[in-house]
Amino acid sequence: MSGTPFRYLHHLVTVPVRAGDRHDTRFVLDSGIGLTIVSASFAERLGLAVGPRTFSGQRMSGQEVELPLAELPALSFGDLRREQVEVGVLDLSGFPPELREIDGFLSLAFFDEAPFTVDYEREVVRLGATSGGVPVDLEVERDGPSVTVFMPLVLPGGRAVRVEVDMGSDALILDDGLAESVGVALDGPSVRVVDGTDETGHSYRRRFTALRGAIHPGGAPSIKQDDPDVMFQRIRYDGLVGHAFLRRFAVTFDVPAGRIVFA
Repeated sequence: MSGTPFRYLHHLVTVPVRAGDRHDTRFVLDSGIGLTIVSASFAERLGLAVGPRTFSGQRMSGQEVELPLAELPALSFGDLRREQVEVGVLDLSGFPPELREIDGFLSLAFFDEAPFTVDYEREVVRLGATSGGVPVDLEVERDGPSVTVFMPLVLPGGRAVRVEVDMGSDALILDDGLAESVGVALDGPSVRVVDGTDETGHSYRRRFTALRGAIHPGGAPSIKQDDPDVMFQRIRYDGLVGHAFLRRFAVTFDVPAGRIVFA
């Protein structure tokens, strides 16, 4: 089946989009961003009127982020065109230099009424669902113009947790509080510790290791991942599952039906 080719920016999937009727550019396709976002510089080039409405959300580490909102007259990906699209406007100048090469982030809110498939093997994104595959129920969380999805994930030892499905993350991320239940000592010799500050000025401590055992979506043990790399951090979710798990499949995000399909 044909589709729109994507390009990688590290582990991020970037796709061609059209803003309005003539502004062709690239956005990161990100199931974890919540709100479709344009960069402040792109909004300026488009002449978008920004504000006075804002959107306030929380990052995974809990800090509040408030963005001014603007309205794109139209936004298109492939044959899917949405009009009067409410977007957040974000200054990307404080982000890593490679992210400044893109003009925005395309979120699940754009696909709220249209399933799409990310075929990682063929490096294409197709509108519509893939055939066959293993379906898993999603919990769809809507907050104004933001859409986020969660699925059950079974950890080594059998504990089931609720994780965000986040294409913008790479390795599995788990909250610090789950370490003991999966047999990880956060101060152990096999754990690499990184202290830093993110682009919003928030200080973090991240610990990297590998889990012993398998993870799999709830009710779908046939698509397990053995001994996954994991990052532990104090976050407001149980965890996030990202590119390292998703890239093994053609993944259909079917927000209208509340399910994800792994083929």
